[in-house]
Amino acid sequence: DMFCDLKQMIQVCLLLEQEEAAEDGDETEEEQIKAARKKILDDCDELTRARYKRTFEYVMGHAPYLETLIGRRKKREELTQLIGKMQNMINHTRSEDASRLRSRMGSYAAPNPDKDVVRPPITDNSKSRAQMGFNHVQLGKMLCPAKYLTDYIKDP
Repeated sequence: DMFCDLKQMIQVCLLLEQEEAAEDGDETEEEQIKAARKKILDDCDELTRARYKRTFEYVMGHAPYLETLIGRRKKREELTQLIGKMQNMINHTRSEDASRLRSRMGSYAAPNPDKDVVRPPITDNSKSRAQMGFNHVQLGKMLCPAKYLTDYIKDP
């Protein structure tokens, strides 16, 4: 998952495991701990939980050393550094992938690419961003949140 916050994903998955253990009666816990866990997990919908679980299983399968660091107080700093390095690599990879799309943005942004192109055109060799984002008539409409679109169309 290229858009995942690893630290948050690991925290949520560990809390979900604690919750399951508590429900199964494997673990007794204080009400404060239960309330703190509930507060964090309540901010995470079922779809996000499922995505985090899939990502957690993938990461643990491909980085088994990470699992040896989780839950060990003496290894907390090493875990934090490793997660930071992994997150930096994810962010870098995502950025690299996205930067390669820039030259093709015009063909992806056109409403009907077979019939019409984006006006003004986004050139493949343009280094300038002056006509990108909200500065571009058609792209600005696509970037604008739906609740503000009517106002944006009246006054871009």
